Amino acid sequence: MAFPADPAKPTQLYSLARSERNSYSRPVRKTRPILLSALAVLCIATAAHAQARRKNPASKLYVADVAGDTQDLTKRSVFNASGTSIETKPNSNVTIVLSNGTGLYIDVDTRVDIRTFEQGAFRPNRTDMEDEPSISNTDMFVQHGVIGISASKLVAGSSMTYETSLATASIRGRQAVVQAKDDLTVISMVLGEATVQAGPLDRGHLVKNRQQIIIRPGSIGEQNIVLIRDIPPGELESDEKWLEERVETADIGRRLVYFETQARGGRGGAGGGGSTGSDGGISLFDGGGDSTTSSSNSNEIVAVPVVPSTPSVDPNVSPANLISH
Repeated sequence: MAFPADPAKPTQLYSLARSERNSYSRPVRKTRPILLSALAVLCIATAAHAQARRKNPASKLYVADVAGDTQDLTKRSVFNASGTSIETKPNSNVTIVLSNGTGLYIDVDTRVDIRTFEQGAFRPNRTDMEDEPSISNTDMFVQHGVIGISASKLVAGSSMTYETSLATASIRGRQAVVQAKDDLTVISMVLGEATVQAGPLDRGHLVKNRQQIIIRPGSIGEQNIVLIRDIPPGELESDEKWLEERVETADIGRRLVYFETQARGGRGGAGGGGSTGSDGGISLFDGGGDSTTSSSNSNEIVAVPVVPSTPSVDPNVSPANLISH
């Protein structure tokens, strides 16, 4: 379910190419001792940052379920998450789980770019599987379409940011739905709160539990148009039942996998692009994300599928809703 950039390959998952070309030059007059001291501090800070990055294994993305016309994405496959994009076709959807325990239902005809997904070292002796395993920072851009979000309980210091062309949302709640079109963004908080800024000219708006913010473009040079309201009851798009279906699907996917860290080369060791074995093992791919970080870590994040004790509800959204937006 991801990226049909090439019509011959309607389903792809690939890394975003990004370049940084900012360059600044400014003559500064400093005495030699002060300059040497500043350079020493910079070197120490750089070394500490690099060491911290080496300790933290690359964050992962687990494909919990796929439906519809898909080719390259398969259930139970695993990818490096940061810098990856996923795009679904008009007749397909996918449920993924990030290695901080966040489930994402990616609806039909949707594209999502995982701009940043970084995690700190996993906490040992985890007792509550509803808590995320480490501090994490997530920044996603929804180019178009609909995503349902079901998150673990965020630990102190974690952040979740979801962006569209019209808004930036800092989500603190557990469940939300983001809808993005060229001329419309709707962010609905099904469980919890968020702060949403409707463009660079806007101040932040608090969207409370069971509320949604509707954003439309303003005139040139003016703020975008914002409406905050309670989530209306009903089954139509953006209504209560329609939204709950999407977060429930994300939540079911979230409960299908558990993440832990292992020494590199252990069970399910990282390969350059494995395939799911006949025993149902997990495929690991090193595409996407920071390859330097991935290759230098002594530990890696491993996805462990959870077998439900009782049959669960089919996580696929009903066919009637597959083409609802």
